[in-house]
Amino acid sequence: MALNPNQPRAYDAVLGGTPTSYPLHAAVLGGLAGVKHRFASTVVNQQVAAIKDAIKYGQEGFSLIFDALKDSNWQIRHTAYSLLKGVDDPRLQQLLPEYNPYQFLRCLYRHATAQSTVYALAISSDEQLLASGATDKTIKVRSLHTGKILSTLTGHLGSVSAIALHPHQPILVSGSWDTTIKVWNLENISLSNQLASDRLILTYRGHESKINTVAISPDGQVVGSGSQDGKIDLWHIRTGEVIDAIALHTNGVTSLAFTPNGQTLVSGGAECTIHLWDWQSKELKHSFTKDTNSVKSIAISPDGQILARGSQDKAIELWHLPTGQLLNKLIGHWGEVNGLAISQDGQTLVSCSWDETIRLWHLPTGTLLHSLTGHQGAVVSVAISPDALKIVTSSQDRTIRVWGMG
Repeated sequence: MALNPNQPRAYDAVLGGTPTSYPLHAAVLGGLAGVKHRFASTVVNQQVAAIKDAIKYGQEGFSLIFDALKDSNWQIRHTAYSLLKGVDDPRLQQLLPEYNPYQFLRCLYRHATAQSTVYALAISSDEQLLASGATDKTIKVRSLHTGKILSTLTGHLGSVSAIALHPHQPILVSGSWDTTIKVWNLENISLSNQLASDRLILTYRGHESKINTVAISPDGQVVGSGSQDGKIDLWHIRTGEVIDAIALHTNGVTSLAFTPNGQTLVSGGAECTIHLWDWQSKELKHSFTKDTNSVKSIAISPDGQILARGSQDKAIELWHLPTGQLLNKLIGHWGEVNGLAISQDGQTLVSCSWDETIRLWHLPTGTLLHSLTGHQGAVVSVAISPDALKIVTSSQDRTIRVWGMG
């Protein structure tokens, strides 16, 4: 629905339009007055409760929630934004994109990683766990919200260079410079009395060079692994049986991702090429090489239409995955783009770089939304939570940072 330019916008006192969707007779004046009174309180918990109640009071209540988006307290802004995102009303959803929640991102937690650098990050689908793989040969599983270490998984004999979390089950897959892939059980991960060795399910052996990247298919049945010698192996996650061994790249495989329908495995290589492989029919669907810059990272939009590529030339390229057509080129970083992640709603692309920054982009338009600074070394890995409200980064400054609204 097109908006009249004379209508109030997102930050105005009252939403425009008729109140047919939110009838004013549903609001009791005393009740709304009470909500406003509690929102004027200096006690954050009372303000948050008031915002949650305001949603019951039609357009005046929504006006109050929009006002809360400008509050100085992150919890109030977060509550307001989450409430508005959950309302199924075209008018609100048309106005809400004009509000950029990422302008309020700050570092919520900073985890020092001792003498090791974390090169791999993953967030669980339920937004509870943060997993990291490091040069000290360990995998640490933390609470995403508190940063508390719940378990340290040991067993690799080399740096843990890649990790992936199962989309539906408490399973983690790790790849290492020791040339192996390991599958771990994360069930009841908060029980600290369980030994790391008891959590190991399987070890895959077959690569002859260090593992750079791993990926799990959307149905959780297949693991893909890419190594420094250019080889890609596909494994049955439960048995460790090799489904296929693919030799497409002439140099190291730097990144892997399955398309959302699970039919295609996309791989990026140090020799500057991206391949699209139908792993079920064992058919190479498409290959493209645009320049002489190594592919450092890739990410695929949830609808399977856009492939984001980060490379040595400091740019991010957006490709139409079905045709291989270049759609956009995002300029902003002044160092290699080491990591990419796309939000589940397909609206936000996050990138990290050797320039020590993290950048957030509006994926459909390529607009830069916000930049994050604070790391004192190259940022080498990035992950975004399913609700797109938390971003996790790791750096050669030997820290992990968790960013959120605040």
